Amino acid sequence: MTAKLSYRREIQGLRALAVLAVITNHLFPDLLPGGFLGVDIFFLLSGYLITSQLMELAAIDETRNSLLVFYARRIRRILPSALLVIWISVFLAYRYLGPVVGNENLRDARWSTLFFANSHFNSLKVDYFGQGASSPLLQHYWSLAVEEQFYIVWPILLLLIVLLFRTHSKKVLLAVVSGIGITSFSSIFMIEKTLTYFATQTRIWELCLGAILAIIGTRNSPRPLQRIALAVLLLSLLLINSSNQIPGFIIIPVLLATGLLLNVSDPEIKLLLSNRVIHYLGDLSFVLYLWHWPVIEIHRQLSFAPLTTGDSIALFLITFVLAVLTHHLFENPIRFNKYLVQHPGVTVISGVCALTLSVLGTYLIVKG
Repeated sequence: MTAKLSYRREIQGLRALAVLAVITNHLFPDLLPGGFLGVDIFFLLSGYLITSQLMELAAIDETRNSLLVFYARRIRRILPSALLVIWISVFLAYRYLGPVVGNENLRDARWSTLFFANSHFNSLKVDYFGQGASSPLLQHYWSLAVEEQFYIVWPILLLLIVLLFRTHSKKVLLAVVSGIGITSFSSIFMIEKTLTYFATQTRIWELCLGAILAIIGTRNSPRPLQRIALAVLLLSLLLINSSNQIPGFIIIPVLLATGLLLNVSDPEIKLLLSNRVIHYLGDLSFVLYLWHWPVIEIHRQLSFAPLTTGDSIALFLITFVLAVLTHHLFENPIRFNKYLVQHPGVTVISGVCALTLSVLGTYLIVKG
């Protein structure tokens, strides 16, 4: 069973903007100090898209099949490329950084495979904004962990509410997701500050905001408001920096601006977010994000020197080439495989087996 789900070019444009912001921040931090907010944009987009897809599936299919199709789609979309980058990063760590660093990355790979990297890095007291220190090659998997934890719980809760409260399901969904979001946002100010950046509970509200937008529906806002939203988004990337409380109140305007740009009617903004180049970068956004940090961090740990402009340009080109090759030769052939699309149960079983083997591998390959 397959379903035709919502797909809009401006959302691909926002994905491209988000991933380019993150990569630019990591390669040219002085040029775009707030580029790390691209992850927050991704969280809102994920909450919006996943909730939209689940509501569409629930409207055309029974609950059990809806869940199966949803999880099969997530597995085909995320797991192959995520595992590929994990294991290539582990191999490169052993090959070029030595067995000690290799074993550390193997341990990180275990938690990244299980999508608990964020909790793992919090337990190690990893500082996302740490200066001058080596960082784990798989540190960026923290954001995938937050999203996947959301994906595990939210679909079951959403479809259960739809099943139990058919005529009033939207009102119940809004009440539930709003309550979760408020609790999540409040937790930012209740736990140790050093733990808030990676913590699941301090990030779920961003996905919840996207879910709320999906439930109430988005409409074209007045064109002047769309231009203000784009300006707020771009200025935030330029003006916000690591000295601000992240996550916190300062992220709210960025997310609201992103929400206003989910539907675009202004022709100039539509051209910016929907042209072929930006659309293609949106298609590449996931694998660009996966590859960029190991590429940057391996170079940094081998060179023992700050990145030069030439280094940064070269590393971006390497990341782009790896992303293009992965997207066309690995990601898409699996994601759109006709047999797997038509047999979601096979996809789910294959995904569980791949996860199991990957975790077992992290225990078997330790080197002295």
